[in-house]
Amino acid sequence: MPAVINTNLASLFAQNSLNMAQGNLANSVQRLSSGLRINSAADDAAGVSIAQSMAGHIRALDQAALNSQQAINLVQTADTSMSTVQDILLRMQQLAVEGANGSLSNTQRAAIVTELGQLNTQINSFAAGTTYNGIQVLGATTKSTGGLPAGTALTNFGSITSLDVSGSAGGTYTLASVSTSSVSLTSGTRTQTLTVSDIVQGGQQTLNFSTLGVSLSFSGTAATNGATALVGALVAAGTTVTATAGSVATLGFQIGASPTASGDSISISTLNVSTISSSNSSLVSVGDVITKANANTGLGFLATSSTATDTQWTAAFKNLQGYVTTAINDISSSRATLGASMNQLGFINNTLQSQSANEQAARSTIVDTNFSAETARLTKGQIMQQAATAMLAQANQMPNVILSLLK
Repeated sequence: MPAVINTNLASLFAQNSLNMAQGNLANSVQRLSSGLRINSAADDAAGVSIAQSMAGHIRALDQAALNSQQAINLVQTADTSMSTVQDILLRMQQLAVEGANGSLSNTQRAAIVTELGQLNTQINSFAAGTTYNGIQVLGATTKSTGGLPAGTALTNFGSITSLDVSGSAGGTYTLASVSTSSVSLTSGTRTQTLTVSDIVQGGQQTLNFSTLGVSLSFSGTAATNGATALVGALVAAGTTVTATAGSVATLGFQIGASPTASGDSISISTLNVSTISSSNSSLVSVGDVITKANANTGLGFLATSSTATDTQWTAAFKNLQGYVTTAINDISSSRATLGASMNQLGFINNTLQSQSANEQAARSTIVDTNFSAETARLTKGQIMQQAATAMLAQANQMPNVILSLLK
């Protein structure tokens, strides 16, 4: 190698080595401080592509697992209330057998009918009130489609403030006055009559035809606000209420990472256990026998009749027992379906969590820092940096040799 001053090759070589050592050391420090082996696409271009694809799949799996858990929660909500409904039906069955006891008086049997009515009302309360995130899971909302809407003016009385048909079976309901202080609502063969009380000017009154699931609220503003005025005004305003029955819903849940893969979705249907508007005929029959007030076969009629015979009472209670037995079996079948869905969703949820954990482990081998290997590289980089720095200092002193030639 010639002796020159302008170009110090040894210094250049040492500088390159020092730059490389510092670059490697900086990479090790970055990986150890971030915990990631890949901090930019330049670290591993292919690895970045694979890791990001895995990250998207992992997030989809995690969300699918959350979807399946929410589906489980919805089914559990329905099953809990249905368990109580089944308990109520079992109590009804017991009361039906008790009522078919010839040693009871009409008054005692009427007391049994009173409890049956309260139990029937509670079933409908569960049907309307059991919801998950605002979704009715044991009932179907019925909407008014015409006739007597809120705001309808009642001649010489006031106006209708609200019309609620959410518990009805749907169809056309006809209003008719029975006397100057009572009004009836009829739908098909089902009728309920309510007594209308006097109402002061500016007062409010609600007629709740609970048997039919229709409720009318009124506001009195005229000078004559008696029961006669209300009945007359109500019937004159329009004699029909039209309602569209609600239906159960089929809810879809994606329980897999792929939107198109077979088996990555599941459907759960809501139920309707109302004794007024259920698609289950046995439940509706239970409600009819208990509340029916216009036929000799109905317990509601017999409870208010002074001439009811033992034969009529026994026949009505036996009818109820038959319908309740069928309803219990139907509820048991529905609960079995819900239980199967919960078990299926539980297995799905466990599988999704396992898949997510395995894929996260696979992604970790690509993107995460191996601390044992990287600390070894860090130590090597520190030594190489120190060595390169020392050699650069030596190389920078080498041109001094030329000074001795010039003396």
